[in-house]
Amino acid sequence: MTENTSDAAPGKPREPHPGLPRWVKLLAIGAATAAVALVLVMLLVGGEHGPGMHG
Repeated sequence: MTENTSDAAPGKPREPHPGLPRWVKLLAIGAATAAVALVLVMLLVGGEHGPGMHG
């Protein structure tokens, strides 16, 4: 049979997983920033909504 070379050698510790790629982190930070900005704009602009706005 063939040997599985993907396993770590006996006695050698496995390297830790490198984590998320940089582009995923930046995308998450950008999305969170956009969501916070949207909520702030909605709160600060006020509630000028209603039937009188469409006429």
